[in-house]
Amino acid sequence: MKDLTKKYNDWALVTGASSGIGEIFARRLAAEGFNLILTARRKHRLDKLGSELEKEHGITVKTVEADLSEPESIKIISNATVDIEVGLLVNNAGAESHGSFLKNDIHEAAKLVQLNVTAPMQLAHLFGNKMAERGRGGIIFVSSVLGHQAVPYFANYSATKTYILSLGEALNYELKKKGVDVTVISPGLTDTKMKERIEKGGVDFSKTPIKTMPIKPVVEKSIKSLGRKSSVIPGGMNNALAFMGKHIMTRQGMTSMFGNLLSKAVTKDQL
Repeated sequence: MKDLTKKYNDWALVTGASSGIGEIFARRLAAEGFNLILTARRKHRLDKLGSELEKEHGITVKTVEADLSEPESIKIISNATVDIEVGLLVNNAGAESHGSFLKNDIHEAAKLVQLNVTAPMQLAHLFGNKMAERGRGGIIFVSSVLGHQAVPYFANYSATKTYILSLGEALNYELKKKGVDVTVISPGLTDTKMKERIEKGGVDFSKTPIKTMPIKPVVEKSIKSLGRKSSVIPGGMNNALAFMGKHIMTRQGMTSMFGNLLSKAVTKDQL
């Protein structure tokens, strides 16, 4: 594989790095030789991971406690990186919500938009400008296969991921001219703590054809696609769903299909 640190510089920033996809991104980039800035809400988990990666790979890790669902988090990250030339940004942090949109707490719904939409947009703007000035850099956005269509009972979540997909694909075109690579990865259901929380929250995926895939192939596909593709979807089933939405079924048909499937998976009190 190409030497990413030579192409992008030797510092990478990973949001939502304390577990799941973000943690595996951190481990993969550490193995590639990047120094890391790791951000998340749980600093004790970041510190433990950072110490482990420093010992294992001989890199430098800086941890930053930041809750990206809060607007002031961007300033915290900006201040923490003012003297660091971030060459690769992994916009991974995110959360989900499910059930009837009208039953979702409106304040939590707004925080979800801040976390999934506003924060990654602001970070891409902040570090994208610096990368463009240097004439090199990379940004990975983590969207979702649910961002490729409207999804009843995951309405707000899928809408936020649609924004990320559109933003990343557009920036791939805009920033390529400035030497900055941008790729959007759209995982499906992945074996993470988020999946566990969704299931504990009352969604039974066994009532749907949706299958779980491991994290490592998601991260590997992201890294291999950076600089090569604007948007990628890991997993055969996930690609099949996206293909259906683009080439076989109408958008309304896909929305109805997902609504029917998920109405069976979500507990009745959440409908």
